Amino acid sequence: MKTSKSVKIISLILIIAIIAVLGVSAAFAGISVRRRLNTVHGDYTALTGLADKTILFIGDGMGENHVKATEAYYGDKTYFTSFGANGFVTTYSNSITGPTDSAAAASAMATGIKYDNGEVSRRDGKFVSTVCELAKENGYGVGIVTTDNLYGATPAAFSSHAKNRNDTDEIVRGQISGGIDLYLGAGKDVYDNYRADFENAGYEFVSDLNAASGERMVIGVFDEVVACDGSDEKPTLEMLTDFATDFFERNFPDGYFLMVEGAHIDKTSHKNDIEGMVRYLKSFDESIKNTARKLISENVAFIVTADHETGGLKYSSESRYEIVDGMFTSKNHTSANVPYYIRITSKPDDYVSDLINKVIDNTDIYRICKALLTRKNVV
Repeated sequence: MKTSKSVKIISLILIIAIIAVLGVSAAFAGISVRRRLNTVHGDYTALTGLADKTILFIGDGMGENHVKATEAYYGDKTYFTSFGANGFVTTYSNSITGPTDSAAAASAMATGIKYDNGEVSRRDGKFVSTVCELAKENGYGVGIVTTDNLYGATPAAFSSHAKNRNDTDEIVRGQISGGIDLYLGAGKDVYDNYRADFENAGYEFVSDLNAASGERMVIGVFDEVVACDGSDEKPTLEMLTDFATDFFERNFPDGYFLMVEGAHIDKTSHKNDIEGMVRYLKSFDESIKNTARKLISENVAFIVTADHETGGLKYSSESRYEIVDGMFTSKNHTSANVPYYIRITSKPDDYVSDLINKVIDNTDIYRICKALLTRKNVV
C-alpha cells in the first residue's frame, strides 16, 4: 500500500512537472509567434540611391523619455527631433526571457536578421554579412565612431563577427581584417596590444586625434571619450564625428557609410545618473547637428535611432529642476520601443515619411541602409 501511494505521488508530481514545462514552452512559443506576427517589414526599394552618404547615429539606451528629459533639462529642442520622418522601432531579440542586449540589437540593425542576446553578427556558427561589408562591396568608404570601447557590442556588430560579445580577441582580429577605413573610439589599453597587427594591415594607429594625418586607413583609440571639455587625447563625440566627416569628405567624396554611437546614454542610465545621461545625450545631439550643418550642401541620409531603452525612464513634463535620478525605474534594459528620426537631404521630409512605416523593426534599419547604399547603376 505504501509503495502504491508513493508511485501515485511520484506520478502526480511528474504529471504536474510535464504540464508546467509544456505550459512554459507554449507561452514562449506564443511570445515568439506574436512577435513575428506583429512585425511588419517595409519595402524600402524607393529609397535606392537617394543618398551618396549615409550616417547612422545610434543612441545606445536612448528611449523617447531620455530625449524629452534632455530637452527639459537644457530648455531647448534636440536638433535631431526636427527630422520630419520619425516613428518607433521594435527592439526584441531571439531571446524570449527578457529585453534585448546591445549585441543582439546592433547585430539586427547591422545585418537585418534577429539574434540571441550576446551574439555579434554571427548566427548558427556562420558570419552574417553586415551593412558595412555591403557598403565596401558597393565602393563606399566605411567608418565606425563610438564613445565606447571599439570592441564594445555595437561597434563590434557593425565591424566584426563573434559568437559572443565578450570574445574580445575574436572581435578585434575581425576588425583588423575587415577593411573598414576608419575606427575612432575608446579602448586604448586593449588595442595597444594589437598595434603592430593594425599597422601591418595598413592602418595609421594613433591615440592623439591631432596626430592622425588621415591620409590612409586610421584607427584612433583613446583612454576615454568624454561628454565635454575634450582634448586630442580624451576627445568628445563632436570632435570624433568632425574628424570622421573631414576624413571621408577628403578620401571618399563620392560616398560613404558612417556609424556613430553615443554609448554613454546607456552607461549612465544603467547607473541611474540623470545628469550624466543628459550631458552625453546633448553631446550626441550636438554631433548630429554639427555634422548636418557641415554637410548641408551634400546628398546625405541621416538616420537616428537606438538599440534599446535603458532604465525605464519616466517623464511627465518635469521642469529642469525636477529632472532627478528617481525618474529611472530600473537599472536594466527594457522592452520599450525606441524612436527613430530620418532626414534624406535630397527629398522633402514628407516624401521620406511616406516611404517608412510609423512603427518599424530594428532589422528594418539594415534594409533602409541597404537601399540607400545600393547605387542606382548597380543591378
